[in-house]
Amino acid sequence: MSLNRYAKKRDAAEPEVVSTLLRRGFSVERVDKPVDLLVGFRGRMWPVEVKSGHSGYAKRLNENQQKFADKWRGPAVVILRSAQDAMDWAVSVASGEAA
Repeated sequence: MSLNRYAKKRDAAEPEVVSTLLRRGFSVERVDKPVDLLVGFRGRMWPVEVKSGHSGYAKRLNENQQKFADKWRGPAVVILRSAQDAMDWAVSVASGEAA
């Protein structure tokens, strides 16, 4: 039996976000903490948080994620909510517009 009895709940939008990024040539690694995904493209890596829904909680990083974002010295944590968000962000990264 596993020591972790409670599996982390994945966001409903995550499968379509991951699929979209993979189709655009990004590498994607699912992680549990501090964010949902590590996404790589052309030698860079972004921490990505997938948020589903439109409630107050879903609009922002939680306390632990914000603490991580505040001390992270790489690209800012990206929040994606849908396949369209993922596509728009991927296009901006590929064109060099995203930081």
